[in-house]
Order: sequence, then C-alpha cells, then structure tokens
Amino acid sequence: MNPNAFDNFALNDNKYEIQIENYQLQQKESGSLESDEHSMEDEEYLAYNESKLPIIEPHICTWDYMTKSEVKTLLEIKRKSRRRKFIEEKFSKKPKGLPRILFRELIYTVTKFCKRSNFNLEQTGAVLSQFYLTHVFFTNSLNVGAEKLYEYFKELQLCHSLPFPPQSIKLFNLEEIKNIMIYFCKLYLRNLPIIRFTSLPNFTLRANYELEPEILLGKKKKGKKGKKGKKGKKKGKKKGKKGKGKKKKK
Repeated sequence: MNPNAFDNFALNDNKYEIQIENYQLQQKESGSLESDEHSMEDEEYLAYNESKLPIIEPHICTWDYMTKSEVKTLLEIKRKSRRRKFIEEKFSKKPKGLPRILFRELIYTVTKFCKRSNFNLEQTGAVLSQFYLTHVFFTNSLNVGAEKLYEYFKELQLCHSLPFPPQSIKLFNLEEIKNIMIYFCKLYLRNLPIIRFTSLPNFTLRANYELEPEILLGKKKKGKKGKKGKKGKKKGKKKGKKGKGKKKKK
C-alpha cells in the first residue's frame, strides 16, 4: 500500500461540514426542477435523505469511468499536480469539499498502482471503473458495510477475469486478480472508517434530560450502637478513676 495515500486530507480544515448536498457522488446532473410549493401534508422531515440513484449491478465496466482516450491521456501526464487536475475535471459539480478531495486522491492513487503494475489501457480503465463504481456504491447508502463492499468489488473483478462473454471477459490473469484484490483491501477497506466519516454526513443528537436522584430504601442508619458503647466505656473509666482516688485517701 502506498504510505502517502490520502495524504492531502490534513491540508483541509472543513472536516465538520454537515451540508448533505456536498457528500453525495452523482453520476449525472438532473435537469428537473422541483416546485417550491408544498402542502404541509406532503412535507417530509428527514435527518438524512439517501440518494435515489439505482444500484449498478456488477458488469463489464472497462470504460464506465473514463473513455479509452482519456485513460491514455491520464497515463501520459507526468506532473502530479496536472494529473490531479485532469482527474478533477472529470467530476460533476458534486461532491464538494472534503468528499471531492477524497475521491480525487483515490483515483490518483489507483492510477499510480496501475502504472506500477504495468497494466495496459483496457486493464487500467477496468481497475479505475471498478474503484469508481465501488465508491459510488458505498457513498450512496448508509447500509453498506465492509463485507457487502468486498463482495461487490469481487463481483466486478470477476466480470473482467472469466472467459464467459457477454457476462464477463478475461482481462486479468490469476496473479493480477490477486494483487488487485489485496490492493483494494489495503487501500479502501482498511481506510473505510475515514472514508465513511469524510464521504457521508455526520450527525450528533443532543437531548437535555435530567436524571432524578436515586431513592435508597430499606437501609438502616448506622453508628447508634457504636456511640452507646463508647459512652459505656467512658463511664467505666470515670468510675475507675474515682475508685483509685478513694484508695489514695486511706
């Protein structure tokens, strides 16, 4: 795993942004405008409104994220800043803020992995699309955990590893499949908590509730017997002193 993966997170100070529209990764910009006039009966009050984007089933997705010419251009760029800019130019208006930076760094890091692995254009396009679709699958629902995410990425990988067209094509050999799956676990699954924190809204519920003091029942007061005993001892000592005084007089 690249130790510098997601290293740009610390350079941003908008860590506690809670604007829902900045978190959802959109595939297409919808052109429809909703009416502002709603009756009280039709209004919904939700803490978080999940995206209505349909779940994309695993399929052959070689050029789902970038076209062949775009992947070729991306691999030919040598400057890091220019490569990051090229990746960000592929984004739509959303997501914004920290989720946008995370997704950019994800694609940038995966691109470096593809170059180190000497993947060709088709292989690079497939790996980029697999990470892209997996990130969309994860960030558009609150009910996706590590196990479900792993299964989704594995199914995408199988679509590019088995010679059974049209459902799948053999684009990677066994060693390459193994390396990609290990890299996905190290890069994405291992960082899943921080990806969830930065890519999904975070809410805090605060309620003012005063707890009533507990009432202790059935307990007797202590210390009365001890006090009586002490008084008795004191009386005995006094009597003893008087007795000794009488003896001295004789």
